[in-house]
Amino acid sequence: MLTRSLLDDVPPLFAKNNFTEVASNYGRNSFKKTMQHLEEASRSIADQHLHQQIRKKETLPTPQQVNCQQQLDTLLGEIVRISQ
Repeated sequence: MLTRSLLDDVPPLFAKNNFTEVASNYGRNSFKKTMQHLEEASRSIADQHLHQQIRKKETLPTPQQVNCQQQLDTLLGEIVRISQ
């Protein structure tokens, strides 16, 4: 949920309307690919847990499912770079 919130909040820093635009239209190809991976992976896992009604049994996402630290580090590094 935190990663998803971050992706919803940072697009104006890149002069974009949403994170899909950031992932598709900002930076070089390697940055775009990294951000596209972050977008797809984090939203898929978040959607799976956030957009369904409570069931009799629930499972929490595992650390492996929500580990996007390399992609987040790349994103945060770029935010620091453009903010200076």
